[in-house]
Amino acid sequence: MDRKTFVGIAGILVLIAVATFVVFGGQPSLSPSPSNSSLNVTKSLSIGTTNIVKTDNFVKDYYMGIFAACFILDPLAAVDEGGNIVPYLVNWSTTDSKDWTLTLIRNATWHDGVPVTANDVAFTITYLKEKDPNYATHFQFVVSAEPVDNKTVIVRLSKEWTSFTIGLAATRLMPKHIWYNVTDPATYSGSNRNVGCGPFIYGGFDSASGTMTFRANKGYWRGSPAVDTVTIKFYASTDSMLMALKKGDIAATYAYASGIDPIYVPPLLEEKNVSFMILPNFGVDNSIWFNSMRYPYNLVDFRNAISYALDYSAYITYIASGYAKVPTKGWIPDSWDYYVQKPQLVKNASLAASMLDSLGFIDYDSDGWRDYPNGTAFTMKVLARSDIALSMRLAELVKRDLESIRIRVQVIPADVSTFQTITQNTKDFDSAISRTTFWGMIMYAGAGTLYFDNRNMGWANVDDLEYHEVVDELLRTSNQTRTRELYEALQELYATKMYAIPLYWGKIIQPYRSDMVDGLVYNTMYGILGKDTWFSIILK
Repeated sequence: MDRKTFVGIAGILVLIAVATFVVFGGQPSLSPSPSNSSLNVTKSLSIGTTNIVKTDNFVKDYYMGIFAACFILDPLAAVDEGGNIVPYLVNWSTTDSKDWTLTLIRNATWHDGVPVTANDVAFTITYLKEKDPNYATHFQFVVSAEPVDNKTVIVRLSKEWTSFTIGLAATRLMPKHIWYNVTDPATYSGSNRNVGCGPFIYGGFDSASGTMTFRANKGYWRGSPAVDTVTIKFYASTDSMLMALKKGDIAATYAYASGIDPIYVPPLLEEKNVSFMILPNFGVDNSIWFNSMRYPYNLVDFRNAISYALDYSAYITYIASGYAKVPTKGWIPDSWDYYVQKPQLVKNASLAASMLDSLGFIDYDSDGWRDYPNGTAFTMKVLARSDIALSMRLAELVKRDLESIRIRVQVIPADVSTFQTITQNTKDFDSAISRTTFWGMIMYAGAGTLYFDNRNMGWANVDDLEYHEVVDELLRTSNQTRTRELYEALQELYATKMYAIPLYWGKIIQPYRSDMVDGLVYNTMYGILGKDTWFSIILK
């Protein structure tokens, strides 16, 4: 039997889904929407976000890509309420995990009236691999994707890849008739660039007012969404966004792959009409990622020394406002059912200093800061996401902790685009602070391998034969018992080699106005903007 998802996702997520569906009124996946035919009033929803879009090209702009996936573009596969990768636009089969047959199972239509066909499916896979750096990694084993007829595509891989279907769930289907002549999709500005086949039709982006609108697609194959228009309102700060929530200008807030910054929760608890969805986070809220192919970050003892310098309890208090726990050296959060208990991370500044001394990182010139073993000045540069205020605050706390053991630190702010370019392409960095998402955790070989392996996106730039051997076996095995064993082996490597240091394990905290909206469904990938929300939402 083909492996449709990774071990342990289903068992955990089904509990979340059941709770979400019961408490928030969600309906089963792929159910049609309630009819609005008896009502003449336009049902409009406004949602606030600090995930600011700079240009409405979904290939170029990271956050536009997220909103496009939520509203106007459909995926080939989806993650259901049990955590399984399931058919959405296509079904699939394979006999050897190398050659895959994809079959369109929906009568979907592009927003301009053109039918969706197998040509679009084959084109999208090929085009994204060639034109989009992210999909170049997601589809790195794809050799070809060819249509057989209007409904069928054959995808050939260079090696066995039992989890190929996870990439399908990340694939935003693109219309061939619009994009096939576009050489550089990131610069394409045609008026049809946001035509999709999803539940909403793109209504426009007004950068002056900071709004983006979407209109219900009445011809959507699942039926018409339960809301007629959705307006996304962009806010420059969390404070201004939450003020809008308190005033009722927006019904909910949104942040991709996370909830609200926990520091804002206590004052919101005093608002009688503000309610919360609180769920486990299957990503790691923030880690320090070492460029393990650059000295001295390639030294296991150096990485371990840094781990002992950090005040994890302070991060929980001042960054997560108590909605978190101290992680273990195994990196994988305990929300996953293949989690294995490893030693908890602890602060031990004297041990950290002693380990650095033994490596030769001492103060040779008596200026108060540690130097390289050859006597030259040492500065640890820490890249941090400037588009996420929480990350910058955390970086300053990490800097404080490292400076307390006399390591000179320079925090380098970078927006999401710059961060991705540096960590994924140029690799010109020492260390970085960033989160992982649920999606990133299950991509590639699962268990966060997307973020570690230097042969993929590889923020940690791990070029370790032992690590690569485990990943390669994961990519080809379909035996669930063996998969669990391999996940346990990865956690042992994470614990002993410390390619990255998890800083805390937190919660997803999603606020909304209970007097304005009900029926929100939390999707592990896209939060409350996942497709099921649009067919269960109730406006009050």
